[in-house]
Amino acid sequence: MKQPMYGVILFFLLLFSNSAFAQEQFSITLQANESTPYWIEKPQCSGMGCEIIMAISKEMGITTRIEFRPLKRLIADTTNNDLGNPLFYMNNQTFAAIIPIAVTYSAFFSYRPHTQECSLHPSANECRQKRIGALRGTIADTTALATFGVFEESYTHESLFKKLKKGRINIALELDLVGSQTIRTLFPNEVDSFDVRIIPQTASPIAIMIDNSTPEALKIGHRYQEGLHRIIQKGIYQKILQKYYSKSPIPFDWYSNLSNFEALYSITSSKGDQ
Repeated sequence: MKQPMYGVILFFLLLFSNSAFAQEQFSITLQANESTPYWIEKPQCSGMGCEIIMAISKEMGITTRIEFRPLKRLIADTTNNDLGNPLFYMNNQTFAAIIPIAVTYSAFFSYRPHTQECSLHPSANECRQKRIGALRGTIADTTALATFGVFEESYTHESLFKKLKKGRINIALELDLVGSQTIRTLFPNEVDSFDVRIIPQTASPIAIMIDNSTPEALKIGHRYQEGLHRIIQKGIYQKILQKYYSKSPIPFDWYSNLSNFEALYSITSSKGDQ
């Protein structure tokens, strides 16, 4: 009687050894620059980016730790695993895998009371010329913007939108979710007084970038990519997006842009374990 039972146990052990129980357990540290509402450090990692990564990690059994550092230090470090826009890092660092997980869009913000006032009194001094503002260092070439009017830079998101409300500028150029979050924080009772228009063809990726020196980098990259596909199929990803686009529609081309970025940064080497 014992031998048949032993055979059954052995059969199931062999079965499970080729299943999820045999998957390698990966642990990795990723580094981000705090940028609300994508990456928020305290009291614990939160924001759209953190939520997406933690959902992927849970789905795929990856132990992921996210550390926060200033952007300059992230760019200067050429051996770490980064989170953000690959264009900021690729000139200084070689990555084994780049996995786009989300999309950002640039947008124009305006303050409706000033817009309405200028429509009634277009000859007023503050309405004669467009005054465009943006965060310092985010616009590589300001020449084109200057042709539309006066261009002014701000050192913080908060100062940019305070200038917008006071009328020192009449258009603020900012990432759509960053601008919307800043408005909700500074002017919670006037959120509906601000207009936002996403600028066409300004999509950029938010990605996981795994350094070339990281052990099992390709396998981890494919595991993250597979996890992203799974949480999209299960509707988990969509719920995260809806949380952050609660006051406005999710951009219609979000998923097509995400797919395009995945193709652009395709992991072409052998998939190994998936």
